[in-house]
Amino acid sequence: MFYSEKDVPAKLEDVLFALLTHLKKAGYVVVADINVKNILKNALNYDFKDYHILEICNPIAAREIIGEDDLNGLFVPCKLTVYQEQEVTKIRMLRATLVTDTLLPKASAVIGKYERDLLSVLNSFSM
Repeated sequence: MFYSEKDVPAKLEDVLFALLTHLKKAGYVVVADINVKNILKNALNYDFKDYHILEICNPIAAREIIGEDDLNGLFVPCKLTVYQEQEVTKIRMLRATLVTDTLLPKASAVIGKYERDLLSVLNSFSM
């Protein structure tokens, strides 16, 4: 799979607040919280479910990843999606190494190191 997923049996609003706090404590900066529901409502008058795309960055990781090669900046910041599905909030993380392993093997080692770190942070998240 090109992503990792964590299901949290709680409401989206509660999970989102707790997740952002958890990420910040782990050294991540939230670069953007894109509220897709609001964007679609405002731009198209279209009703959509609560759906957030988070762009997060570990500044130390960004420095190392981009410092190795400017092209690696395409994989910074990391993307997470957070949305409610029935009684569960789903957190999904894009797995960049599934692209870099094949196309940019030199970059894959450093990107993989920080991808594993973020996976560990997400796996330790609970409500």
